[in-house]
Amino acid sequence: MQAVLYFSDKQVREKLFSFVDAAQGLLLVAGVRHGAAMTRPPQGREPFAALEDRFGHVLAQVIVADEGTTEGMWRDPLGDLGDRLYPEDKKRAYAAATGYVLLEGGKPRAVVRKHASPAEDLWFLQEALSRLSHGIPAPDPEKRPGHRRPEPAPRAPPRYGPANDEATPPRGSRVVNPPPAAPKAKDPWTVLGIERGTPKDEARKAFRTLIAQYHPDKVAHLAPEFHALAERRTREILDAWEALERDAD
Repeated sequence: MQAVLYFSDKQVREKLFSFVDAAQGLLLVAGVRHGAAMTRPPQGREPFAALEDRFGHVLAQVIVADEGTTEGMWRDPLGDLGDRLYPEDKKRAYAAATGYVLLEGGKPRAVVRKHASPAEDLWFLQEALSRLSHGIPAPDPEKRPGHRRPEPAPRAPPRYGPANDEATPPRGSRVVNPPPAAPKAKDPWTVLGIERGTPKDEARKAFRTLIAQYHPDKVAHLAPEFHALAERRTREILDAWEALERDAD
């Protein structure tokens, strides 16, 4: 079973929660970017299509599509679900909102973060699912993304002296550069773009609006260097919000 919900639907949050509460077996919840130029429906894209084809007999899916319209820009159903699943753990709540959440009986069992490609996501999703259901085999470890075959051992250096003509410096004379200074922490109020002393509810809204701009699905079509920038900005925003929460306690 695959269900698709849309940010533009005013009831998207309530419908998402209803699916989660009603699920008896394994349920996957994830968000995708779905602009007007995308002709393939969300459920027909990867890794969702492959999951349905291979494991649809034991796995249901709810895909929450963000069309990028003004009707849905102020809604954050996945963020609300993350807060509901992990009310005491903001990092896990954010991971759930931006990745793939695997639930069973309405309870979170695993969170799989999104990787560089749907093929990589599929491998890690199957790995997580294989731990939760005997009906899903573990993926081939040889095909694990980033897996490399062992490289041959380096050749031994020459027996007599260094390989080049440069003399080995006397012991104790080698210059060691000092470690770089730790970067200065940024002001959390400035990072979040709000005035110091802003009420917590307003600060939370600003935090969610800002961090949503760097959602992996919203930068997926950009060059890799923008992905790295989005990750850095996401970390800055999370650190700033955690700093404000610490100060408020």
